[in-house]
Amino acid sequence: MKKLLFLGLLLLLAGCPAQISKNLASWEGHNVNELLAVWGPPNQTFSDGQGGQVFVYTETREFRQPGTATTTFSASTYGNYTYGQATTVYQPSYVSGYTAYRMFWIDSSGTVYSWSWRGL
Repeated sequence: MKKLLFLGLLLLLAGCPAQISKNLASWEGHNVNELLAVWGPPNQTFSDGQGGQVFVYTETREFRQPGTATTTFSASTYGNYTYGQATTVYQPSYVSGYTAYRMFWIDSSGTVYSWSWRGL
């Protein structure tokens, strides 16, 4: 079951980079005000070194793996008596993640002229 779920997730993500690039590329030639109306204010801005700006949008992606408990049982018989023992091993939950970046370069006239991204 886990392998099937993992394979499905891989197939789903396989199209993601192309879709992200297509979405960001569609903003080339648009006015910065249109970008702001849809994306909102950027998390960071800085100069592009040519009189324009770079808008950086970030989002933290977190994945939570729930904890698991595995219990094993064993029994031994000595004469008329049976002795049992149970052992439980607990694997605690954990959180992992990364930051996804979407960046747009805007020229001095307020037109989006380039884009870049990192992280699905």
